[in-house]
Amino acid sequence: MKKRFIVLLDETTKEQNDAFYAAAKNKGLGWWHWIRNAWLFVDLSGAMTASELRDLADKHYPGVDKIVLELRHDGSDTWSGYGPTKKGKNMFSWVHKNWAKSQPTPESQ
Repeated sequence: MKKRFIVLLDETTKEQNDAFYAAAKNKGLGWWHWIRNAWLFVDLSGAMTASELRDLADKHYPGVDKIVLELRHDGSDTWSGYGPTKKGKNMFSWVHKNWAKSQPTPESQ
């Protein structure tokens, strides 16, 4: 089954983007990259995971903060990221608190 991903990155270079594009193309992923530091990917084979795509991004963007979101057809979206997770500076605290579908949205709290 087809899988869809969003990859969001902090600061990148053209060289990094070109290398990441080549690696994603080599994996057979379809892609959209019209907004700087944001990628949409489609994996028609359904084999890729958010963690694998995060690791591929990390190879080409070492040390760059990033998050990979998988949008699933059944509503069980997943995500995986790399960035600061220290108390007081946690890049993912909002995602943990608000992204899960079982949690109330900020507007309903």
